Amino acid sequence: MLAKLQTYSLLGIEALPVEVEVDLSTAALPKTILVGLPEQAVKESTHRVERAMVNAGFRIPHDRLVINLAPAELPKQASSFDLPISLGILAVSNQLQSNLLGEYAAVGELSLEGQMRRVKGVLSMAMAASKQPGIKGMIVPAENAQEAAVVESLEIIPVHSLQEAVGFFRGELSIEPVPSKLNEIFEAFSKYEVDYSDVRGQEMAKRALTIAAAGNHNLLMLYPVPSRNQFWISSPEGQGI
Repeated sequence: MLAKLQTYSLLGIEALPVEVEVDLSTAALPKTILVGLPEQAVKESTHRVERAMVNAGFRIPHDRLVINLAPAELPKQASSFDLPISLGILAVSNQLQSNLLGEYAAVGELSLEGQMRRVKGVLSMAMAASKQPGIKGMIVPAENAQEAAVVESLEIIPVHSLQEAVGFFRGELSIEPVPSKLNEIFEAFSKYEVDYSDVRGQEMAKRALTIAAAGNHNLLMLYPVPSRNQFWISSPEGQGI
């Protein structure tokens, strides 16, 4: 039996789509195989997932499990694969039956008790999910929900545990999407107590700072040059102003 779920992996600050494929087949001895270029944090997820599922009241299938993280050439890191892997195992073992698995992506780290822990890069993942056809929303840890909700075109479903995620997919638990507060965020952070206009003089330094901020350039400001009453600003190329 095969189950597929959508999740995302960070590459720098960008998030790339990853399909979690879980296959269950009969075997004499139970074994879990994780493939798809997983790094150490992802390899360890199989142990976390196993105990999290048991402690959350689910069972581990005693057969051969093959978990593939596609595409295979993309390195997979971080612990955000815990939730989609768990949901995939529950789906192939007939503990979870839902038509929503293809409509909602899932990200999240699990504790050994089955509780959700926040993960890094949720905003980048939500942005990637909003561009992917067929994805209606994303299941995220409750602590990451407001960050992901910045993406207004995506339904962000906050969950506190694996049990809540399963209940949502089964239709047994109704969870309202987190409303986007983008306008409130812009209003709160668009006001400053101080401004460059309050600084008298140093026009060259202020202009250099403005250009560096606009172009997202690195900048190093040193002490005033004694012979010239102005700041020395050095760029990464070694040029001074």
